[in-house]
Amino acid sequence: MNGPNRPLMIVAGVLAVLGAAALTVVALTPDGQPTPPIGVTGTHAVTAGAVGARFARAGDCLINDGTEAEPVLRLVSCAAGAYAVLARFEGVTDADKVCAQIEGYEYNYSYDSPLDTELDFVLCLKPV
Repeated sequence: MNGPNRPLMIVAGVLAVLGAAALTVVALTPDGQPTPPIGVTGTHAVTAGAVGARFARAGDCLINDGTEAEPVLRLVSCAAGAYAVLARFEGVTDADKVCAQIEGYEYNYSYDSPLDTELDFVLCLKPV
């Protein structure tokens, strides 16, 4: 369409795409409800809300902004009060078993994904 309505059609198309993108973001965003614990491994309970832990690798440090019963881990610079990640294991949740082979570990953290075992992981930690 090359008539006088062409700019209006372009604007309408852009708005439709932006609206669909906004709906997708809203649909994929948590609804603000408390995240229930998934399980307990080792010393700490495991929650689904630990975004920092999801990206942690060996050598990184985490701090717990939650409680010991419901940890909320966040990546930080390594300093007193933080936990150093000694090892990370993908696709497993038996933290006691996999961390037993890691020298110096004192705590473990595991995430058991409700979606897929490929998203499960275990972190073996020690205080800094």
